[in-house]
Amino acid sequence: MNFTVQEYQPTPALAPFIECFWQGTFNISAEKESWFHMVPNGCMELIIHLDDLHCTLPQGTEWNATPDYMLIGLSTSTKAIRFTGTVPVFTIRFKPEALMRLFQLPGTAFYERFEDMSLVLDKDFESFCNHLREQLNVKDRIAKAERYLLQRLNRQNRGLEYVEKAANLIRTAHDMAIEDIAENVCISKRQLERKFREAVGVSPKQYLRLSRINRVMRLLAQKQTLDLSSVAYYCGYFDQAHFIKDFKRITGQKPTLFHRERQQYIVLPGQVNMMSNEY
Repeated sequence: MNFTVQEYQPTPALAPFIECFWQGTFNISAEKESWFHMVPNGCMELIIHLDDLHCTLPQGTEWNATPDYMLIGLSTSTKAIRFTGTVPVFTIRFKPEALMRLFQLPGTAFYERFEDMSLVLDKDFESFCNHLREQLNVKDRIAKAERYLLQRLNRQNRGLEYVEKAANLIRTAHDMAIEDIAENVCISKRQLERKFREAVGVSPKQYLRLSRINRVMRLLAQKQTLDLSSVAYYCGYFDQAHFIKDFKRITGQKPTLFHRERQQYIVLPGQVNMMSNEY
């Protein structure tokens, strides 16, 4: 595998909003051109490039070099990513509803897009990112990131709590109907769908699909053999055909072919062999 990634848990106060921190290096062998396919994981990734070598990503009909500090919004399909050198990064993986809470930014603004966050947010954010790049190790980067995020969390007013609760229910109860989720958070299905899409970037149904496939990816990361029936059942599908359809819609491949060719994919589902903060 031509990349390496290590994930780290956030402090408990940030766990409702941060899936994990991770640090990685891509195109380790420094090939002139190295391609991967990035599988969506239902989260938003704030990527801090640690030197001047970046990747390129498709945006619309063009390929664009990525900025120093970029946010990759939610996507519902696998995207190609290209490297022309070795690229080290430090990343904060946000649960998608956290963007509204921490930065007052709607998820719809980042759906199927990446953005230069130094242009979206204030100079305080750019200074924070600059300081992260200057740290010499991952422990110091995480400590500085957590201080910054906790400060933002304490400054923000609570709002749209029902969206946060609904998103968490979708992640944890994979066989729960959207109608039942709306009832559980005491809001109409129509209003939940409207506010959820605004805050998260996708509908509750789309997010449920992403969450299920991400659970599949976590399971596949721990298993060498592939039993489609067992995987489908464990991840909340009522039948194998529905599972295969969703899997192909998101990854572009049937599960068996994907499993054979997974070295070509960047799959970062989180919660797999995750280290504690005792680095």
